[in-house]
Amino acid sequence: MNQDARNNSQPDDMKPEYDFSKGLRGVHANRFSKLSQDEAFVLGYWQKEGFGVSGFSKNEMRGMKAPDFRLSRNGIEVAYCEVKSFQRDNWLEDQLRKAQTGEMVGGLRPDPIFNRISNAIHSASKQFSDVNPDHRLMNFLFLVNHDTSAKPVDLDRVLTGYENPRMDMFEPTCVQYSAGRICNEKREIDLYVWLDFDQTGAIRSREYRVLGNPQSRQWVCGLLGIEPSIVKSIPSAA
Repeated sequence: MNQDARNNSQPDDMKPEYDFSKGLRGVHANRFSKLSQDEAFVLGYWQKEGFGVSGFSKNEMRGMKAPDFRLSRNGIEVAYCEVKSFQRDNWLEDQLRKAQTGEMVGGLRPDPIFNRISNAIHSASKQFSDVNPDHRLMNFLFLVNHDTSAKPVDLDRVLTGYENPRMDMFEPTCVQYSAGRICNEKREIDLYVWLDFDQTGAIRSREYRVLGNPQSRQWVCGLLGIEPSIVKSIPSAA
């Protein structure tokens, strides 16, 4: 990669006062008329990080589902970015709303949060593969979470299979996800960014990052101007 593409003077962490609900989002909506609210937010996020952001033309997308954005630095393309949104799970509320008086609802089912994350990784991997089959550029997956019951540790669990590797809890509770269909796909994504929103649309906490590909770890950190020791990686044994 060109050395200019690695030069980043932007701050490492997105601060809570970054608000794209005014002005910027309107500008982005004009440039990308079909963007969802979350996609418009992510577009503004990357621009604040010093990246040029562009989309794909209809001709380029024929016969494939491309990621949401191309990211460039100093006019040089460096990465693709896909945005996946997680909404609040209303499974129990829907049952309660439809239930007859005195009817019991609920029951056991697989945790929807883990399924959602796994599905997002699987889907994004296919999108990256379509446009970046030789992994010439970096693949970034941005997860925008609106479900207050989901947390960044859930991403860790799906990626590693462990209960809470950040707290040295390596009980293999989610191996069916980490060692399942995303076993190889998860490492095709160089950077995961998780951002939480509350029910009012406000940012709950600063973004949480995980590096998925050990071969690109140093390059991604250089590109984003961050210290490698503060960014989580998928354990090599996972």
